[in-house]
Amino acid sequence: MLFQNNEKGHVIIGEAALSLALGEKEISIATLFTQLGCMAKSESNAKRLTQITEARNWLTSFESPTAALKQVPYLQTLAGLNEELNYQ
Repeated sequence: MLFQNNEKGHVIIGEAALSLALGEKEISIATLFTQLGCMAKSESNAKRLTQITEARNWLTSFESPTAALKQVPYLQTLAGLNEELNYQ
């Protein structure tokens, strides 16, 4: 599955990012990965659990946060929002 072209994958990552943002936590590959893990622990729907697992696997495909930002523009947007929160 090519996760970055999957709309459901974007939703799962977005949910994790929103949860982090609302908790005023840093949004990074590591924190998204952890947040997705927390989401998986409380999930009972098998299809959604598979989507969360695929999202976590996709995040691990990046060697560094810089590589992720170059390849996935919406992660760059999330990082920019994180920067704004840190400077307020």
